[in-house]
Amino acid sequence: MSSIDQDSVRRQWDKERSHFVELLDLKLEGVEKGRAIMRMPYRSQISNGTGAVHGGAIVSLCDTVFYVALASIYGRDQDTTTVSLQCNFLAPAVGPDDLVAEATVLRAGRRICYGEVIVRSGEKVVAHSTLNYLNTYPGEKPKKK
Repeated sequence: MSSIDQDSVRRQWDKERSHFVELLDLKLEGVEKGRAIMRMPYRSQISNGTGAVHGGAIVSLCDTVFYVALASIYGRDQDTTTVSLQCNFLAPAVGPDDLVAEATVLRAGRRICYGEVIVRSGEKVVAHSTLNYLNTYPGEKPKKK
């Protein structure tokens, strides 16, 4: 991935990531306009009773990496929110392989954004997610009384 200063983006990501993202230990690996790649290291703390990565952790990975792909188009100051996220689990994500998610923005409209995320564990595709996000603007926020 190119056209964006990868080192600068990763440093900013590491500096500003949320507590939840830190808990999942999500690592930004690459970003370019409309695309992002993120890694979630396999750890027993994020696994379910069968030893596979918990579906909720995978969904969080999908949501987060897609946000980064959108920010590469609109900038980090654009208010956006997840409207819908569907995640299909295709195979168990068992260790020791990390999960690597690649997000692609397929439609970047003024309001509605749509895309997909493919999650791999090693060479195996373990999940496919489709997402809709909504860009919001300051004048649309409810006024406080």
